[in-house]
Amino acid sequence: MKRFTFLALLLAGVTGNALAESECMSNFSYEGSNFKGRTFRTKAFVGNVKLPDAMKRAARHISLNGFQINSSDLNLGIISASQPVSYSQGKTVPLSVSFEEEKGGVLMNFSYSTSGGVTSPVDAVQKFFCAVTAEVEGKKK
Repeated sequence: MKRFTFLALLLAGVTGNALAESECMSNFSYEGSNFKGRTFRTKAFVGNVKLPDAMKRAARHISLNGFQINSSDLNLGIISASQPVSYSQGKTVPLSVSFEEEKGGVLMNFSYSTSGGVTSPVDAVQKFFCAVTAEVEGKKK
């Protein structure tokens, strides 16, 4: 009986992680153009994590990957960050991640907006959002 319980818990953990990563990918969207600017978004639920831990893990991953954390508010559940634009004096691209505590975990919402003439590869933004999600889950990518 103990073996079955362990296997069920192991499978539930794997399925939970796969669901968050899958949600991150399937909820990903963007609008706009390189000419006018684009906004990229996604959301994903991460189970078995508390809000403070989720924000700490996300902020660490974001800052270690080229973003400057501009503000972080645990009470509001928001991390605001920006990334400098190559070959543009002082121009930055904003990233916002919000966190909502839900039963059994945290719902994360991402938004990343480029201005006109600034490009970011769609697949790179999607991979970054999902890498942050994986970090919050405790699955480093």
